[in-house]
Amino acid sequence: MRAPHLTAIGSGKGGTGKTMISIGLAQALAQSGARVLLCDADLGLANAGVQMGLGDSGDLPSFLAGLKPLDRSVAATDAGFDILAAPSGSGALANAGALAAENLCARLRTAGGYDHVLLDLSAGVDAAVMRFAACADTTLLVVTPDPASLTDAYAFAKLLQKATGTRLPQLIINRAVSEAEAERTREAMAATCRAFLRQVPQLLGIVPHDPRVRDAVCRQLPVLARVPHGPAAKAVLALAGRLREVAQPFPMALAAAR
Repeated sequence: MRAPHLTAIGSGKGGTGKTMISIGLAQALAQSGARVLLCDADLGLANAGVQMGLGDSGDLPSFLAGLKPLDRSVAATDAGFDILAAPSGSGALANAGALAAENLCARLRTAGGYDHVLLDLSAGVDAAVMRFAACADTTLLVVTPDPASLTDAYAFAKLLQKATGTRLPQLIINRAVSEAEAERTREAMAATCRAFLRQVPQLLGIVPHDPRVRDAVCRQLPVLARVPHGPAAKAVLALAGRLREVAQPFPMALAAAR
């Protein structure tokens, strides 16, 4: 059985819309026919289940402790994907560190049953966050045009490069009010990384500002369910398409294997 593709979704700063995008990507991938697990990897303050209005968002502490197998630890959602999280507001895994993150990634890789596992990381750059980011096959970094978001995003990129030796995250620019603002945000991040890291992060895509996103979050509904034809939802669908391409085996490697 092929191992799932692990995608870590982080943000140096809180409040960037990272969880909204994580949920949207999970739903979009599921709508494409993929088997998807969204793991709320904010080990201290899980909130993906809250944002979806779920009464049951799985039992991550029992899975991580080896007390339950994955199929008994996840919860199904109406959006077509499964979710795995600690009980909201419990702080059950608040003291878990980098070793727990590495252990969780290893267990998710061997559990099988999914094409994609999305790790919705906590905000910031603590040891557990960066271990998740380094262990994943693909790391996405959600930034906004806010200068503080860019400063913290650079710290995330620098630590990921240090942890992996070469890799930078792929950028998702969220809440851009115009293409010009998105381009300024991309160039600011690129210029800083080029100067200090000698690499430039790739841009996975842009999610434009959409005031209806806040309404969806307040109503505890995924954006693709609440405003499926809005600009933010359409952008998330496009991001999912690009993520599917990233997750595919390299065509030349497949040809060589035949």
